Amino acid sequence: ALAHRAVHHPYLRALAAGTLDGDRRLLADFALHYQGYSACFPRYLTTVIARLSAPAHRRALLENLVEESGVYGAEELAALAAVGVEADWVDGVPHPELFARFCAAVGVPADGSAPTPLEVICWRESLLGLLAHGSEAEAVGALGLGTETIVSTMYQAFLPLLARAGLSPRDAVFFPLHAAVDDHHQATLLAVARDLAGTAHGREGLVKGMRKALALRVAFWDHLWARAVQGA
Repeated sequence: ALAHRAVHHPYLRALAAGTLDGDRRLLADFALHYQGYSACFPRYLTTVIARLSAPAHRRALLENLVEESGVYGAEELAALAAVGVEADWVDGVPHPELFARFCAAVGVPADGSAPTPLEVICWRESLLGLLAHGSEAEAVGALGLGTETIVSTMYQAFLPLLARAGLSPRDAVFFPLHAAVDDHHQATLLAVARDLAGTAHGREGLVKGMRKALALRVAFWDHLWARAVQGA
């Protein structure tokens, strides 16, 4: 997954390198589109939890859901402090609210009043359909291998852009947070995936789910890349 175009898309490379004009414009356009996907992440996670047949797997992912609501242990807070994230910026704040804070900082309404672009609706509905109606292994492959595994690497591309745009660390904290501590989420889902990979059917489902989720993200990046080049 880490070698996929979803992680090394020209759009992400351009954001990191600063080869496109209008840093604030790029961030605002990303925020406008991505908030419709990001706000539903707890729903994606609960959908996968409901698909899991093993109680131990459900318990493990419930811990991830707790972290999504802004509850961290001492180890996670220490890791965040090491990269300059203060505890009161994130502790007790659900991740969708952190993204809403970023949206507000770049001038995008964070109250849901802005229409959700059709491309985002298609991405969100396609992913939810995959999680809800694919096999258990497909659901884990999509959210684990095809989503959480790439998040910390993918968000690294935004850090130089955020610095160039002059956002305060508090307003931009959604990105370093995910770049720094999503390893735990990845490890949890990878452990579940390893258990499901014990059969040929399970392995096939994991790969199918991963590839479908990565393809959906590439389509989203393609859309934003076209808008960025056109100066939308």
